[in-house]
This record gives sequence, structure tokens and C-alpha cells, in this order.
Amino acid sequence: MSTETLRFELEDGIDGGAQLQQVVPRLGAAIAQVQIAELGLPTPCASWTTRDLLNHIIGGADMFAAAFGGAPVLDISGRLPDVIGDDPMGAFELAAGRFGEATQQPGAMEQVIELPFGPMTGRTFLRFVAFDLTVHTWDVASVTGSEVEFPEELLVEITSFAHHVLDTVPRSELLCADPVESPPGASPLEVLVAYSGRQL
Repeated sequence: MSTETLRFELEDGIDGGAQLQQVVPRLGAAIAQVQIAELGLPTPCASWTTRDLLNHIIGGADMFAAAFGGAPVLDISGRLPDVIGDDPMGAFELAAGRFGEATQQPGAMEQVIELPFGPMTGRTFLRFVAFDLTVHTWDVASVTGSEVEFPEELLVEITSFAHHVLDTVPRSELLCADPVESPPGASPLEVLVAYSGRQL
């Protein structure tokens, strides 16, 4: 496969795995705050309830893990089958573990992952997942009203990568709404989620 085909690759050497080591625990902490009674509440993701969002995150993690075994990543814009039951945190921990194991397989970082909007190497795909899960961490925290903080350096890296991808691919292919202008004084996380189409 040519380098022209792998158009999302970058040479800056930033480690998506290291980014996920900071993102996944924060996402887990946000999910741990979700109460069963809140699973039917709306989220910043248009038309999705909290249950829909968590099924998207956790079902997506399993699909992403399978991608490192050669399976394609399918369109997951619709509602996925329920995988969380009445234990969202337990389901998340299992899925996160499976995904982590898949990324540690020999050759995983060099493997080409086929995505609906184009291929990425495993190394670059981890950066995409870090971006995706950072935004979803904010989504989940918004439901519960909990606080979430990320290191500013991490957010700078993730926001730069988000622009690298979203500025070149139709947002409809990435399940992202059009960017929203962030208000004066917005935090780096708020700037990122507004760029991703979330209303603040």
C-alpha cells in the first residue's frame, strides 16, 4: 500500500498508546459515575441516550480490537446491540482489556486498519481512538455532571490530530457534526469538543 493511500500518517512520532494510557482511565472514571437511572438520559450525541452512547463506546472497542486481527471497522453510527446490561463499568473494563491486548500483538502498530473513511496503520489508529474517546469522556461526564480534566499537553496533541483528520474527511463519514464556535475563555477540552461538533 502506498504512502499516498495512507494519507493520515504523521511523522511527529507521538505515541497513541501513551495517549490512551491517559485517556482510558479518565473515561473509566466518567463511566463509573453513571447510575442505572441515568442510562435513559439524553447525551451531547444527537438522538443517543446514555445507554446508546455507552454501547457505542464499548461495542466500538470490541470492533476496534477485532480490527487488529484483520476484521474491517464497520459503520457504527446507528444504535448497537446492548452490551452493558446493568453493569456499564464491568462491560467497559472487559472491552478495554480486550482492546489493550489486541494492540500488544506482534506487528499491531504496523498493521493497516481498514476504516470507512480510509486506512491507517495501527500506530495512527491509536491516535484516532484517543481523540474519539477523549470526546466521549466529555460526553459521559456531561450526563452525570462530573468534572473531567486532561493534561493540556495531551489535549494539544489530540486537537492537532483531530484537525489533521477532520479537515480532510467529510464529517458525515466520521459521525461528527459541523464545528461549533467555542466561547471566549473555553478550556482546551471545550475547544476540542466544540470543534468536534458538540454544543457547549
